[in-house]
Amino acid sequence: MVGKINLLGVLSFLMFIAVACGESTIYERGIALPGQSWDKDSLLVFNPVITDTSQVVNIGFSLVHTNDYPYSNMWLFIKVESPDGAMQTDTMEYFLAEPTGQWLGNGNENKMTLFWLYKRDVKLSSPGQYRFGITQGMRREALPGVKSFSLWIEKAEKPEVTSE
Repeated sequence: MVGKINLLGVLSFLMFIAVACGESTIYERGIALPGQSWDKDSLLVFNPVITDTSQVVNIGFSLVHTNDYPYSNMWLFIKVESPDGAMQTDTMEYFLAEPTGQWLGNGNENKMTLFWLYKRDVKLSSPGQYRFGITQGMRREALPGVKSFSLWIEKAEKPEVTSE
């Protein structure tokens, strides 16, 4: 019975994302972390296929965590491989809480959701399948309280044209 409830919840969530994202979302995929814990050796892999490289896009991450997450920040090691074989690596720090300890994002102690921007207003170099490999860089065997991690790519908003 538990498996059916979880599957129903996942399907409902995916339908909500599909409706909420609208036409601006090019790619979005989330990975649920077993046991609500992110192991330091666990590589999260996303393989978006980009067909239109003329578009300017924003690339970002979504994190869902609980009150059991022990830190106010998270370091990520990010490796991106483009279809032409070019590699890019980044080490990024993102914040989950204010200096006062109050969680950032939306939700409650059982489920807090944050959206982080990774790259703004970029044009991807070549059409085809990209590979994003992401690991947590907190130097701890496992990060408790991490429910899921997502990669999203959306069309960047076009700047407003003003006449002077």
